[in-house]
Amino acid sequence: MRTALLHGPIPWFVAALIIVPAARLPAQDAAPAVTTGSAQPSGFRGFVGDVFHDYWNFVASPENARLAAGGGIVAATVHFNDHKWSDEASPTATPTALQPGATYGNLAFQFPLGITWWIIGHVAGSDRAADTGRDIVRAQISGASWAYLLKYSVNRTRPNGDPRSFPSGHATASFATATVLQEHYGWKLGIPFYAAAAYVAAERVTERKHWPSDVVFGAALGTISGRTVTLHVRRERLMVQPHAVPGGGALIVHVQR
Repeated sequence: MRTALLHGPIPWFVAALIIVPAARLPAQDAAPAVTTGSAQPSGFRGFVGDVFHDYWNFVASPENARLAAGGGIVAATVHFNDHKWSDEASPTATPTALQPGATYGNLAFQFPLGITWWIIGHVAGSDRAADTGRDIVRAQISGASWAYLLKYSVNRTRPNGDPRSFPSGHATASFATATVLQEHYGWKLGIPFYAAAAYVAAERVTERKHWPSDVVFGAALGTISGRTVTLHVRRERLMVQPHAVPGGGALIVHVQR
């Protein structure tokens, strides 16, 4: 198996992937539109209920609608060059340096990663780590559900002739994990895990498992899934409380940085 340098359209296609998480808007969703699920995100109780809340929040969130529209526009733009970029990005064999991406982006890797993170967090007594692992698992369930719904509905032919190309499940899974980690730990973990997700997406294109637009929309889908399950994290950062004062009232805003 020979190694090869990435060339041609790969920088453009990676740039399209970067646009997806970078385009997330800071606006908060309206409170009546979404539910946060369990009051204790790190516990096992209520997990199934939270998963069903995730499905509702996925479609009810105005922010998700904006992200989906943005991801769809970028994917549609990339779609016009799918065949050209796929041909130029695909060497006679997948570059050896990219082959681990097929394993890392697989749901069979990402789902146990979340379970492991969850368990280690509980054992170590870290609520933050346990919440993170729990949210990774929820994001994988949500992302896989929507990805496979689209796969079987669209049934797009892959570059190698196989069915169910759109969207990329590997891209969805890896970007979902990256988004959850960014929400819980900030960009110190977000950047390396988003880079790993882009690495997975590049592998799927060079291996001719997916068209570039498949992985771009998969990246958007994974980002939305990760954002959906971490609503409780963003709401904990900004709290507004009414407070009585002599002669009137006031609003106290608590911002956690």
